[in-house]
Amino acid sequence: QWACGCCTFLNAAGAPRCAICEAPRRRSEARWWSCPRCTLASSADSPACPLCGYAGRLQQSRSSAGERRQSSGSCSGPLRASATEPCSLQSQDRREDADVKSLAWDCVRCTLQNTPTSMSCSACGGPRKLSLPQIPADALLVPEVCGQTGVQHLKPADLSLPASTGGGGGGDPAEGSCPAASSSRQNNPLPCSRREVPPADVCSRQTNSSGPSPPPLVFPHPSAQAEHLAGRRLSILKEELSPLSPASPADVPPDAAEWACPACTLVNKVQAQRCLACHTAQEPGARLGAAPASAKKQSALGEVLRQSHEGEAKQMWEDIVGFCRENNVTFVDDSFPPSPKSIGFPPDDGVQHRVKKWLRPGEISSCNLREQAAEWSVFCSPRPSDIQQGLLGNCWFLSALTVLAERPELLERVMVTRWLCPEGAYQVRLCKDGSWTTVLVDDMLPCDDSDHLLFSQAQRKQLWVPLIEKALAKVHGSYFSLQAGRAIEGLATLTGAPCESLALQLSATNPKEEPIDPDLTWAKMLSSKEAGFLMGASCGGGNMKVDDLEYECLGLRPRHAYSVLDVRVINRHRLLQLRNPWGRFSWTGPWSDHWPNWPPHLKRELCTQRAEDGLFWMDFSDFIRYFDSVDICKIHSDWQEVRIPGVFPRGADAPVAVVSITVLERTTMELALFQQDSRCPRRWDTAESHLLDLCLLVFRVSFDRAGAPTVGRLLAHSRRAVRRFVGCDVMLEPGEYAVLCCAFNHWRSPAPEGTGTSGALQEVLGYMLVVYSCRLVMVEQVTACSTTIADAIIQLSEARGERHEGREGMTCYYLTHGWAGLIVMVENRHPRHHLHVSCDCSDSFNVVSTRGSLKAVDSVPPLHRQVLVILSQLEGNSGFSITHRLAHRKAAQASLGNWSPTKSTHSPALSAQTAGLHQPRPL
Repeated sequence: QWACGCCTFLNAAGAPRCAICEAPRRRSEARWWSCPRCTLASSADSPACPLCGYAGRLQQSRSSAGERRQSSGSCSGPLRASATEPCSLQSQDRREDADVKSLAWDCVRCTLQNTPTSMSCSACGGPRKLSLPQIPADALLVPEVCGQTGVQHLKPADLSLPASTGGGGGGDPAEGSCPAASSSRQNNPLPCSRREVPPADVCSRQTNSSGPSPPPLVFPHPSAQAEHLAGRRLSILKEELSPLSPASPADVPPDAAEWACPACTLVNKVQAQRCLACHTAQEPGARLGAAPASAKKQSALGEVLRQSHEGEAKQMWEDIVGFCRENNVTFVDDSFPPSPKSIGFPPDDGVQHRVKKWLRPGEISSCNLREQAAEWSVFCSPRPSDIQQGLLGNCWFLSALTVLAERPELLERVMVTRWLCPEGAYQVRLCKDGSWTTVLVDDMLPCDDSDHLLFSQAQRKQLWVPLIEKALAKVHGSYFSLQAGRAIEGLATLTGAPCESLALQLSATNPKEEPIDPDLTWAKMLSSKEAGFLMGASCGGGNMKVDDLEYECLGLRPRHAYSVLDVRVINRHRLLQLRNPWGRFSWTGPWSDHWPNWPPHLKRELCTQRAEDGLFWMDFSDFIRYFDSVDICKIHSDWQEVRIPGVFPRGADAPVAVVSITVLERTTMELALFQQDSRCPRRWDTAESHLLDLCLLVFRVSFDRAGAPTVGRLLAHSRRAVRRFVGCDVMLEPGEYAVLCCAFNHWRSPAPEGTGTSGALQEVLGYMLVVYSCRLVMVEQVTACSTTIADAIIQLSEARGERHEGREGMTCYYLTHGWAGLIVMVENRHPRHHLHVSCDCSDSFNVVSTRGSLKAVDSVPPLHRQVLVILSQLEGNSGFSITHRLAHRKAAQASLGNWSPTKSTHSPALSAQTAGLHQPRPL
C-alpha cells in the first residue's frame, strides 16, 4: 500500500491515483502494510509487525518476492507466494492465509465476509464492531497522539520516518506526512470519512530541508505498543458506537481560537505559526474563531476529579490568605456574615436569642475543663465519638458525618483546608444537588455569652465539625435551614456517591406501595457492609405512628437519625451495631450492653465499647419494628463519574432532551437524578421551593436515517418519588443507551392574574444527572422528538404496569406501585373500531394531572394506544389518595358523541403542551 501525500489515505499498491482526493501517486510516497492479526499499520521496510511479531512480510526484503506479493492481492488480503518460491515459503504462506481467513469478520448488516483489516463493509459500508474484551482495563483512556503511556514523548520535529520510507528529507511539506492532531477528532485513527490512516506512532512529519535528519521513531517496550493499540482501538470504538453524533473535537476553552492547516487539515492553536504536523506556515485569515465546547463528555475517576477541583480552589485560597497577610487582617466572609441573617431562626425563637457573639477559635472557651489547655486544630485523630450535637436539629447531617468519621480518609476529602489557618480562611468540598462545590468560610462561629459554641462541635478542640456545618449552612442559606432531614441527604452531600434508601415500613398514606421483604432488606444491608458502603438509619420517622414514651423507655429517640456501623450473622442471630450521633441515649432492649442474656464470649467480642458513647447492638427484628428506613451510600474508590446538567420540560410541545450513554465495555452503572433549584437555596421552605416527582428511565436506543434517537426496550428505572433525588442501578453491555429524566407535577398552566397563586412554577426547573460506572463511558445530551416521553411512558406501562383485559381488542395498563401517583395507558387492537375511554379520578386527593383535569375522555383510533392520564403527587411531605373509574365502549366513528359536549375526540382537548404525551400512538 501507499499513503497519499495530500489526505494520508492508504491506497492499493497498484492504484495510480488516491481513491479519496484523486491526487497522483508520487513514487516517494511511504508504503504501509496492515498486520492481519492486530491491524497495526507498519512501514513497508518492517519485516515483521512490531507489535505482535507477525512475520507475513518476512521475505518482503527480497525485492522480487515483495513485488509479486504486492501485485497479486488486495491491500488488506492475504499475501500469496509465487510458484517460483521455495516450498517452505509456500507452506508458510498457506498457514498465514489460514490465520488471516480465521480473522475475517462478517458484516452484521449484509453478512458479507470482509478482510481482517477492513474497518467497514466493502458491500454496504456497515461499520466493523471490534472485539471489546481485547481492550485492557488499564488502557481505557484516549491517549494523546504520540503521547501514550509508555511511549516516548517526542517533539513535533522528531516525528519523522527514516529516509528509506520516502517520508524524510525536504520537498513538499504535505508529501509523505500524516497529521497527528491534539483533538479527539484528529486523534482518532479512523476519521468520520472512514479513511484508513497510519497510526500516529508511525506517521511521518516533514522537517525543514536545511535541518538535520531526525532519528526514526521506535517503540521502547512491547507494553507501550499494546497500550498504543488499545488506545487506537478505543478511538475506533468511540466513533463506531456513537451514531448520535460524529466524532467531535476535544474540549477546549471557548476563547481558544484555532486555524486549520491548508495542507494537512490539522487544527492548530492560534499561537502556532506553523502546523505541528507538516510545518506549513499559517495563512492570514485561516483562523476558525472560538472553538465550540464539545457536548460529549467522558467519565473520569472520582479521585482524579477531586484532586483537580482542589487544585483549582487552592489558588483562590492562596490569594485570600496572601491578601490577609499583606494587610495584617483576618478573613471575614461577607457572603455569609456573622449576623442574625446567617442564623436564620425567627426573631422570637430561643436559639436566635442565645447567639450573643461570633468568635474565632482562639477566643472560644471549651466546656470541658480538661481540654482548655489543648491547642486548636482542624484534625486530631478524628473519631466518631468526637462529634457533639448542639442546639440545631440536624442529626441527619451529624449521623452522616459520624458514619464518615469511621473512615478518616473519606473525612479528609471533605475538608480541603486540613491545617490551622491563622488568617481564618477554610475551604470545604460539598456535593449540593449533585454538583460539586468548594465552599469558602471563615472561622467565626456562633457562641453564647459564656463564649461556648452553640452548635455542633468536636471534642479535643477540633474544627472539622463546626467548619463543615458552617459550610453546609452557607450553601443552604442559614443554620436554620439545616433543621430536619434524612441521613441519605447528608451522605450524598458529603460524599457525592450514589445513595439508595430502603423502606422498612409500609406507607400509611399510600396503600398501593409494594410490600416490604425483610429478608431482601437484610441481604442488601449485609452485602453493603461487605462492600464497604456507608449506612445510616432513620428512627421512628416518616409516616410511622410513634409512641414517644415507648421509644424513650427503650433508649431510642423518635424522628432521629442513627449510624449503622456493622451488620453480622452470629449464631443465626441477625445483629446490627448502631450509634447515636448524640454520643448518649442507647438502646436498652435485647442485645443492649446490660441485657442479661448475653452469651459471655459474644459480649467480650462485641461490647468492647461502652454504650455511654451512643454505641449499641440491636436485633434485626427490633430494628425493622422501630426504624422506618435505611440509607446506603455506595462508596467506590475506583469508579468513574460524569455529571450532566439539564432542564425538565414543562410540556410535550418541544423536542425532548435525552442523555445518550455510549458504553465501550461491559459495566455496572449507578444513575442518580437530582433536582436543582437555584431560586431558593433553603432546604425545606415550601413557600419558595417546589419538589418534583422525579423519575429516570434507561432504554436501549436506535436511530432513524436522520440520526434521531428512538427509545427501545426499557432496561432499568428509578422509583417515581417527590424527593430531591432518585437513583437506580443497571448492568450494561457495550452499545448505545438513552436516559430520560422525567417530572410531571409541574405540568400546569400559568395561574391567572389576581388569583394570588405564586408564579414561581413558571421558572425553569433544572436537574443534574450523575452517571457512576466501573468502566469508562461517553455521555452526551441529544435532542429527541416531542413524542419520546409518550413512547417511554408506554414502554414503562407495558413493562411494569398491571395489565387488565377489557372488551375485544382493548387492554388497559395501570401503574401505581411506587410511582407517587398513577399512570393509565390503553391499547386498541381492533382493526376497524374506535375505542372511547373515560378515566375519572375526581375523588383523588393531593394530586395533579398532566391533562389539567382529573377527568379525561378520549377516542383511541384502531390499532393505536394512548397515555390517558398521569397523576402526580403534589407535595412530598403529605399523603395522597387516588381513586379512578374507567369506562369504555366500541364506536364506528372517532367522535365522542354524547360523552363530550363538543363531540370532539378528546376532552379536555389536547393542547400543544400535552399532545406530544397524550396523542394516540400507533401500535
